[in-house]
Amino acid sequence: MMTEEKTLLSVEDLKAYYVSQKGFVKAVDGVSFDIKEGECLGILGESGCGKSSLALAIMGLFNRVAKFAAGSSNIPGLRKKFEKGQEEGDRPGVRGKIIFKGMDLTTLDDEKLVEIRGKQISMIPQGLTHALNPQYSVGFQTGEPVEIHDEDVRLIELKKQVLEYLNLVRIADSGFRFVLDPGSFSGGEAQRILIAMSLISGPYLVIADEPTSALDVTIQRQIINVLRMIRDDFDVSLMLISHDAGVIAEIADRVAVMYAGKLMEVGDAIQMFHHPGHPYTMGLMSSFPTIAMMRMKAGGKRPRLRGIPGDPPDLTDVPSGCPFHPRCEFAIDRCIEEVPQQREVESRHWVRCHRYEEIKE
Repeated sequence: MMTEEKTLLSVEDLKAYYVSQKGFVKAVDGVSFDIKEGECLGILGESGCGKSSLALAIMGLFNRVAKFAAGSSNIPGLRKKFEKGQEEGDRPGVRGKIIFKGMDLTTLDDEKLVEIRGKQISMIPQGLTHALNPQYSVGFQTGEPVEIHDEDVRLIELKKQVLEYLNLVRIADSGFRFVLDPGSFSGGEAQRILIAMSLISGPYLVIADEPTSALDVTIQRQIINVLRMIRDDFDVSLMLISHDAGVIAEIADRVAVMYAGKLMEVGDAIQMFHHPGHPYTMGLMSSFPTIAMMRMKAGGKRPRLRGIPGDPPDLTDVPSGCPFHPRCEFAIDRCIEEVPQQREVESRHWVRCHRYEEIKE
């Protein structure tokens, strides 16, 4: 359950940029939020808004992506500029602060990050087809995080631990199936194996990147139940990334809505789903049948489903002012010309909108 005590992770003005063949990509652009001990924060947004880039930045892996992209781009001198780490203007890489248990992860070297990654912070990656290595057994891969951080672990103890966690996520007949390769398991089982891998080293924070995508509804329910167990029984903080508001609504204590690399709104889950403050959040909540029915059961009006007009912007060419203004029914000239700042409109409720007070009324 969520605790009120300490802040486990605090992200301050985080920026994560890289270059692509189409141009300069501001995947994460000035993002700030925190996660308390034992809390589940849901990161909600459409595909391509920067959610996975945010996860990679926290894990300390984004710079590798940015470095590779800079080297393979057609922009003259960009790789050289990246290597020098020049600060003037926009440049590829990560800037800002990622404070985890009092340490700023952006200032740590690779050796120190390796000690933290997989041990104190772990990640359930997106994409089942490439997350597991087809050449190694699931038992070997599940126990690998323990071996990396404890070279002296005894093989018999490691095997017992692997079987314990595979049983925990309900892998049937794990006692003999742990020697099989990933191709012998279904999509839902592969996802649960990845969850076991993320838990086996006893992390404080687990980042789950689209853990229910590409799974049918029945299997999604099983994965959600396992994630809820992680939060409640292990007292682990969880950062749940998804484009599905229904999944976020199941287990998140707080929700952060992301659009075009920025957080549009951050607040308590119940408030966000029943009384959203940003026009983009309103549009998201009106487009999911699960959320509409949840509102009706809570005493709201009969749901009217409607989508958000238009498409998300290309992150190499983000609109001026508020990035949502081309799709927003409340947009005025100020929204086109001036970038709104993220401000706390109520206790622990942040909104990035010029017209929040008018729309609320």
